[in-house]
Amino acid sequence: HARRMARRPEVEVLELTDDTIVFALTKCDTSMANALRRVMIAEVPTMAIDKVEIEINSTVLHDDFIAHRLGLVPLKSYFARYGNVERLPPTKDVGDPSETEPRDLYVYNRDCGCIGSCPRCTVNFDLHIKCLQDETLEVTTHELKSDQPRECFVAVGKRRDDTEFEPEAEGLTEGHILLVKMRKNQELKLRASAQMGIAKEHAKWGPTCTASFAYEPEVELSAKVYAQMTPDQRRDYVDGCPKKLSRPYDEKLRPYECVQTEEFAACMVCIDCLEHSNEYPGLCKVRDKPQYFKFTVESTGALRPEEIVERSIEVMIKKLQDIRANLETAVDTADM
Repeated sequence: HARRMARRPEVEVLELTDDTIVFALTKCDTSMANALRRVMIAEVPTMAIDKVEIEINSTVLHDDFIAHRLGLVPLKSYFARYGNVERLPPTKDVGDPSETEPRDLYVYNRDCGCIGSCPRCTVNFDLHIKCLQDETLEVTTHELKSDQPRECFVAVGKRRDDTEFEPEAEGLTEGHILLVKMRKNQELKLRASAQMGIAKEHAKWGPTCTASFAYEPEVELSAKVYAQMTPDQRRDYVDGCPKKLSRPYDEKLRPYECVQTEEFAACMVCIDCLEHSNEYPGLCKVRDKPQYFKFTVESTGALRPEEIVERSIEVMIKKLQDIRANLETAVDTADM
């Protein structure tokens, strides 16, 4: 019986860009859709700067201002993840393609066996810059030098390791995040330590700007009632829909506009059609499409939007496996 009732959710990607993914989740109920949304927001691990040691700061910003700005810088790492795997092979995006040994994943600092920090749980970024010019100097995230540049790096702008051999090239700081502006003789020297975490602990580890889902509306018109209306009544009824998408018909057969469309997303659930149909009982029905959820997910840059969805599913699978293992242990203990 449980096997017959098992749900088989399906995902259909409707739109995908560098920053956003829109997909439809079907054949599941609201509880699963909301669980996926909450995991994407709060439980997908990423890397973020958690500790900052400032040695010299003569800029106009206080130490805590700079530390806060550094904490919100999105960092990208393929090896900060949580799921069923412990090691990952190198890919074309990270690591030397000549490497053959898989690399260990990052671990939470609290779970690491080191004293303080180590390369297995922490990535250090150094920044040391002094303004020697009369013009204002803009210090951006391009100045952050990672001690593991292939495994963890700033998610925006050109990567430092890609441009280290062309320091005079133009556009190196394009797309990078402004940290502070400096005047002549001002200096900033610091070390920032990035560690793995989730947004449930702090928002800086959140991989999403937004993650939401909407119900897909279904609009049903009664052909029987519609046929009893005059062309003028039909035209007025159609004009009352602010988001109508007309379907072409032969003018000889239907010399008026028709509100019917295959695209339910055109409906904004303004309910105007229901109000206008009070004069014609049974003309229109508006309801939610069952087991259909349209997700919109926007990334901060720490992960690609499709990676956020994939890793959130990995997290959900791992959590469900942990629940099953604990339940089995509890049952075994009770039987003893």
